[in-house]
Amino acid sequence: MKEAAVPAPSGTPASSEDGHTREAAAAMKNILLAVDDDIRRRGQLDVDAALRQPLAESLAAYRDVNVLLTDPTDSVYVRESLFSRGPWEADDGFHMAVNDDTLVRVIRAVSVDPAAYALVRKAQTSWEARRLAESPAGSEALRWSVGARALGKLDGVAAHVRDGLAQEEAREWNAAVQRELSTRTPPRKGAEAAPAAERIERAWQRALARAPESEWDTVVERQCAVMLDAAGLAAATDQCLSNASGTASRALRVLRAV
Repeated sequence: MKEAAVPAPSGTPASSEDGHTREAAAAMKNILLAVDDDIRRRGQLDVDAALRQPLAESLAAYRDVNVLLTDPTDSVYVRESLFSRGPWEADDGFHMAVNDDTLVRVIRAVSVDPAAYALVRKAQTSWEARRLAESPAGSEALRWSVGARALGKLDGVAAHVRDGLAQEEAREWNAAVQRELSTRTPPRKGAEAAPAAERIERAWQRALARAPESEWDTVVERQCAVMLDAAGLAAATDQCLSNASGTASRALRVLRAV
């Protein structure tokens, strides 16, 4: 599965941070649709344990997943998320899209494994940090709070995982996720070093690492505010927290409907 969706480069690059080959993007979409179909058919938000990590690694390798989690207004992503649509070509390679509910259910399925959940969230964090770092000085702060929708969906996934665990199991899951999220993230292949993005991401990692266990959930749910503040866009924090809370609630409704 991973070899099909994220093939290792040989000769000319088979995949990159932003785009992939037509075959890889098609494979990734088909995998997501197949996993979601299986989840809904069985009525269980889980996948086989052997699939969780490689599927999370594949999700983390696709910038398309980052974009889709943000509720893109880009008409290309909205149009191409239809079941019948295949990959489309851009300057950097081929891209794919699935609908939002499918993506949330698949992420929830792999998130039984805290390391898999953390991998997907770290990829989103790195992408958001780069996007914030690239914001021009005169940009409207609210524009950059939209990424909170993605973090809110991941908050909803985490809440749903914990809801299905005993109290001690939920505590252990939280602790494992916190350890993973607070460690330094190695750059994606092909990604250029961006000091401002690294500073934003490190500010978030420090805030999480310093949080006492009793406050961990609250700190995670404020991730967008921490990152916006580190990016010098503190004026948007109220809006980002509202966005995150709203999308977390919606993600929970989607997951509880399975």
